[in-house]
Amino acid sequence: MPSNLRLRNPDAIVVQRLKRLESITGKLERYSDMKLYRMQDLGGCRVIVEGIKDVYETLNRYKNSRIRHILKREYDYIQKPKDSGYRSYHMVYQFQSDKKETYNKNMLIEIQFRTKLQHVWATAIEMVDIYTKSQLKASKGDSNILRFFVLVSSVFAKLENMPICPNTVDDYNTLVSEIKSIDRKTNIISMISAFSTAINHVTKNDCLKKNGYYVLQLNYKKKALKIYSFHKSQIELATKTYNAIESQNIPYIDAVLVSATSFDTLRAAYPNYFTDISDFVLMMRRILA
Repeated sequence: MPSNLRLRNPDAIVVQRLKRLESITGKLERYSDMKLYRMQDLGGCRVIVEGIKDVYETLNRYKNSRIRHILKREYDYIQKPKDSGYRSYHMVYQFQSDKKETYNKNMLIEIQFRTKLQHVWATAIEMVDIYTKSQLKASKGDSNILRFFVLVSSVFAKLENMPICPNTVDDYNTLVSEIKSIDRKTNIISMISAFSTAINHVTKNDCLKKNGYYVLQLNYKKKALKIYSFHKSQIELATKTYNAIESQNIPYIDAVLVSATSFDTLRAAYPNYFTDISDFVLMMRRILA
């Protein structure tokens, strides 16, 4: 699945990832009727492209390509943003394997297509989630911070000439005015900027220069990021390393297992783990100037 997307979209950032244990248990707790086998985003791919036109061209190319997986449903959160402000295009496939029949039973894989601007927003809210132990994407947390991200998402939507988020006004200046009001009360932009310079050092064990697996372990109490890298053939070892970190269930440690073609691609797709959300801060400074 990721290799197909990379081949057809050489200019896009394409990464594969597994869902964090905390996110899985959180979703199971939030939705009483949710079953693990029905969870459509246990694993999947993220495709980041330049603009709106690229999103729809990329996903249509993939839908019309020769793939064995079965498209089950799709969600256009660009045309209809979530209440939280989240904007992206999701396609959910039922996985089909020629090698192991067990993979074909109720295994759903999600592909997310988003623009760089949408990714900047998502990265920032994930970073605040990590550092404040909130669930902002699930609309849980400080009401001012929740409102701030919805308003910013609508501003970004206006910049992309796309529909705004629910419960926000369709006027750029009014949106910016409300963002300024919240920032004066909470200093949220300064707080996010401080997160962006929080990591003291990065520890790497010979990071790969080519296609492989990475486990990112962020300790935001010590402000340190550890990166474990594995060759493509070492998926079992990568999974074992990731599971060992997750099983410790340490509240101030956040981990993710991803597949990426290079270290630079990894950093671009997961800047929140490197606490590099300077693009978001820069955008907000310009908007509020």
